[in-house]
Amino acid sequence: MWKYRYKNRKCGNLNVHGISAILCIMGGSMAVELKQGSSLLISGPASVRLCYGALLVIGKKYVRNEEFIVKKGRALPVEVLEDSAIEAKLGTEARIDQFDGVIPENWKSAAESILNSPRPTKALIIGDVDSGKTTFAVYLSNMAFDRGVKVAVIDADPGQAEISLPTTIGYGFLNEGVTSMDKIPLKSAFFIGSTSPSDAPTRVVVGTRRLIDMALSNGAELVTINTCGWIYGRRAREFKTSLIQSISPEYLVVIQRCSEVENLVKAWESISSTEILRVSTSPASRLRSRNERKEKRETAYKKYFAEGRERVFDLENVALLYSYYTYGKPLPVPLLEELKKKVELNLIYGEMGDVFLFLVGDEEPVQVKVDKLRELTSFEEIVLIRRGFEKGILVGLLDYQGNFLGLGAISHIDYAVRRIGIITPVDKEVGAIQIGQLKLDENWREISKLPPFPI
Repeated sequence: MWKYRYKNRKCGNLNVHGISAILCIMGGSMAVELKQGSSLLISGPASVRLCYGALLVIGKKYVRNEEFIVKKGRALPVEVLEDSAIEAKLGTEARIDQFDGVIPENWKSAAESILNSPRPTKALIIGDVDSGKTTFAVYLSNMAFDRGVKVAVIDADPGQAEISLPTTIGYGFLNEGVTSMDKIPLKSAFFIGSTSPSDAPTRVVVGTRRLIDMALSNGAELVTINTCGWIYGRRAREFKTSLIQSISPEYLVVIQRCSEVENLVKAWESISSTEILRVSTSPASRLRSRNERKEKRETAYKKYFAEGRERVFDLENVALLYSYYTYGKPLPVPLLEELKKKVELNLIYGEMGDVFLFLVGDEEPVQVKVDKLRELTSFEEIVLIRRGFEKGILVGLLDYQGNFLGLGAISHIDYAVRRIGIITPVDKEVGAIQIGQLKLDENWREISKLPPFPI
């Protein structure tokens, strides 16, 4: 049983149920004595200092006077290595639960299998949304780092990016133990252009493979690959199958509550040298709402673009990727005028490619106009947008070697002279601009998803 000493008796109530203790402390500070071999789960927001003893926090060791933070909406598993005492400052909604087996035994055995394997080793982690994939990735990486292994972590979820920015996937090397993936310094990233892998699955597969190759070429001995929670349906199965085939991991860590991931891994038991390690979900996992995820991304955008400024690029020298614009020949003025009259559209610019017609007008496009354009022309693809539609589209900026430099948001496009304005904090030379599928408003809030090749 724990012992408690209150520093602020006004802060809340203590409820004891058998061997478990739940503390609901509102804005309080308290000291807790912990027995060797016990374990607990600390839910944030909380600040914790170890007064004496030794703890293992999600695989990272803490000793006397060291501190760690538990963010709001997060929970950290703590194992008590020797008799210890902590001082905890707990915010609203924070709590401390005594929890037997806060790190499941099958997590420990899975980590041991991976850490005892020949190097370099790739461990791919898959599971449902909020099943504990990120927690396991951090735990495994911390355990490896503590043994002197050079560890790279790939964060392959563009919707809940921890190491890099939303709409990207990224990787970094551990240079110390961490309590959350966002503490891992970013080494490089790959722009996906959407927060949902289902919008651009091929880009996620290509980007993940590229980041793994970078990590291995930089001497990684263990590459931990954390993935998104998209597991249901035929397209998810195709995506995850392609990802596994592309990576060829030595270990496939399957985190599941029942058998929800079996449809993704069944074939690998008989046709692959990949070893499948099935583990249970984490006690620290917490279901987060769609709004919570969106708010987290928007906070990241605001922080990133705080130092942004407008840069104007000449599209004769800087390439656009995932775009119709600049990939065709400008429409001759007589042809543009003819289309304006026949479709009754105030068109200001047009391009035609082998199979597409790209048009910019001064009014909102309507389907009946697009249908009429299709009747008048022989183009398979017709893209009609309103001038100004491009404002706020998120883009990825690349150097001349195709390496990711950072994010930007389109401010305007001068279609006729082929110049594009981008708001970005990036000040390096840009070789290409990759068009994304997400639009932000002036306050960096997500306002709409776009189809591929939106302009």
